[in-house]
Amino acid sequence: MNKTKITALICAAAISLTSCANININHDSTGATTTSPPVSSAVTTTTSDNVPQFTVAPDTSEEAVTSSVPVTTPPEVVTSLPTSSSEAQTNASGEIIDDYRSELDMSVEDPDELYRMFGLSRTERQQFYSEISSEYDLPIIHVSTENEQEVLSKEEYVNCIVEIFNCEEEYVMDATSAGIRVRGNASAFYGDEDKIRENGAPYRIKFTSKQSVLGLNNNAKCKSWVLLRTYEAGIRDYLAFMLAKAINDGDYFSSDARFVELYLNEKFIGLYLLCEQSQENPNRVAINECDEGYTGTDIGYLVELDNYSYTEQWRFMLNYNKESITDVYGTSRVPISYYYTVKNDIYSDEQLKFIERYFEVAYEIPMRAIKYGEFYRLNDDMTLTLAQDEFANAYECVSQVLNVDSFVDMYMVHEITNNQDVGGGSFYFAVDFGDISLYKTLTCVCPWDFDWAYADYYSSSDGGLYVAKFKDSNFVENYGDRSNPWLILLYSADWFQELVREKWAERYPYILQCLSDVENVVETYKDDFNKSESSRYSRANGILDWASSRVEYLNELWG
Repeated sequence: MNKTKITALICAAAISLTSCANININHDSTGATTTSPPVSSAVTTTTSDNVPQFTVAPDTSEEAVTSSVPVTTPPEVVTSLPTSSSEAQTNASGEIIDDYRSELDMSVEDPDELYRMFGLSRTERQQFYSEISSEYDLPIIHVSTENEQEVLSKEEYVNCIVEIFNCEEEYVMDATSAGIRVRGNASAFYGDEDKIRENGAPYRIKFTSKQSVLGLNNNAKCKSWVLLRTYEAGIRDYLAFMLAKAINDGDYFSSDARFVELYLNEKFIGLYLLCEQSQENPNRVAINECDEGYTGTDIGYLVELDNYSYTEQWRFMLNYNKESITDVYGTSRVPISYYYTVKNDIYSDEQLKFIERYFEVAYEIPMRAIKYGEFYRLNDDMTLTLAQDEFANAYECVSQVLNVDSFVDMYMVHEITNNQDVGGGSFYFAVDFGDISLYKTLTCVCPWDFDWAYADYYSSSDGGLYVAKFKDSNFVENYGDRSNPWLILLYSADWFQELVREKWAERYPYILQCLSDVENVVETYKDDFNKSESSRYSRANGILDWASSRVEYLNELWG
C-alpha cells in the first residue's frame, strides 16, 4: 500500500484520548476463562493511574508538572531577512512531512542552478571548502539556507542546499535541495532560540528526493536524515548504535551512524553524529503503510513509549494491568501508567483502539505467564482464553504476542549502556498485521537516545543489573520513575535469563570487536573531537573505559 501524506495537524485539544481500562476476566459458556477488551478506551484518567509527573493527563487543562526544564511552545520565528513561505505541513501524528512550500522550485536537481537560485558563488564556496577541509579529517556537511535564514524552529523547515565533502570520493555530495529544521526536546533546549543560537541543536534534514548519505545503511536512499549534537563526550549514541548492530546482527533496525563536522552558512556548528530517522521506511522499519483515509486495522504500527506525547493525536495510555511485578532483586512495584504514541500515519479511532488493545494483551499474556504460571491464548477478537494445555511452556505462550529475541537484544543494549531513560521515552516497538509482515508479533526496534547512560547517576560498571530492576526512590523523586516494565517483567523469568546468556555467548566476540572499533574511531579522529571542546576526547575515552569494564562484568554474570 502506498503512503499518502495528509497536510493538517488536528489540534490536540480536540482529540479523544484513550487510556487502558482494566481487563475484565469472565467465563464463556464452555467454562473457559476469557478476558474481553474494555467497552470504551476513552476513560478519564484519575490520579490512581499514577501518571508520571512529566506527562500531561487526559481531560485536564492543568499544565504538566515537571522536575526538569519546563516544556515551552516554540515561539514564532522572526527574521529581518526576506523570506519565502516555508510553512511546514504535518501528518496525523504531528510529524513534519516532506512537502514544504517556497517560492523557490526545490525540485531543481542541477547543482549549478541551485547555486544560482540561492545567490551563491561556486568559486567562493569552493575556496572556503578547500580552506576548512585542511582543518579536519572527518567528513564535512555544509548546509546553506535560503536567504541565510537561521534554523531555530521545530515546526518549520527552512529551504536549503546540502553539500558533503572531505570524505571518500564516492560519498561526495554536490549541492542537493532539502529542508532543515530543529528536532528533539530537551536536547533542543525546549525550543529556547537563544540557547539554540549559542549551542546549536539536533537537526532533521529532508531531501527533496531520496538520497544515500555517506554510505550509511548500505547506501540506503531515504529523504530523512538526522544530525545529533554530540555533547561533552561525543560517543554516547554512536557507541550504543554500534553495540545494537553487534548484538542484533541486522535482525531488527538500528540506526547506522557516522561522525561529521557541521557548517551552517559558513559558520562552524560543531561535531555531529549523522544517523537515521526512526521511522517507517522500507530501509528502516519496513511495516505496511496504509493509504490516506484507510481505516482498517490490518496495517503496520510503529509505536513509541513517549514521555513527550502530549502534543500527539494518536496516543494511548498503558496501565500495565495495574498489577505489581517483582524485579530480579526482589523489589515489587506497580508500574506507573505511561503514554504510547503511534508514529506512523493512521486515520481512525478504530485503528488506535485496536493497537491499544494489542498492547494491553501483549503485556498481560507474559505478565500472567511469568507471575502466575497461567497460559492464555489470544483470540482473533482480541479476547483471551485460559489455555493451559495448549502451550508447552511460558516461552511458547509469550511468543504468540512478543518477538522475544528482539526483547533479549534490546535488553542487552540498554543493560550494557545502563540507559537510565529506558522506560521514560524513545523506546520503540513495531508490529504489522498485514498479509505480508516482517513484524508478526510485537518487536523492539530503533534503540534511541542514550543521553542518560553509562556512568550517569553515579553508576559503577560493576554495580549489578540496572535495566532489570526498578529505579530507586531517590531517582524516582528527582527524575520520575523511568523503569521499563517490559524488560523488568521478562528478566524476572528464568527462561528469559537463559536466552540472554545464550545470546551473550553468541555475540560476545562481536561486542568486544565493537568496543575496539569505536575506540579506533575516537583515536583516529582525536583532533576533530577536541576542536569544538578540548576535553571531548578524554571524556569519550572515559565512557569507553566504563563500557569495557561493564562488558567484562556482565561477562562474569552471563558468560
